Amino acid sequence: MSSPKASNDRRNPWTHVLVACCAAFIFTVFLMVAAAFNRQAAGLTRFFDKHGLLVLGIEVGATLFVAVIVMAVERRETRRQIEERERMLLAEQEELSESEELEPR
Repeated sequence: MSSPKASNDRRNPWTHVLVACCAAFIFTVFLMVAAAFNRQAAGLTRFFDKHGLLVLGIEVGATLFVAVIVMAVERRETRRQIEERERMLLAEQEELSESEELEPR
């Protein structure tokens, strides 16, 4: 059987955007916790009291949106790779059957 090509290391560029969205969410949560326990961060505490849920909601929505895009791109790429492998296997099988027909028995 044929082995998959090792040089086929295409990366999904949307993965980096997804990681950035997740990192922004984690950073925001850490800032919220730090602001809750730090008396000197009154401005940050007021900001999160007024807009904290909105900020988290936007970040979660952006993360979900980008995750759907990543999955769609990965699905398309996987289907393309499967079709390419099928074509290769069919071509190999055809060559093998032709060579068996040419050999005398």
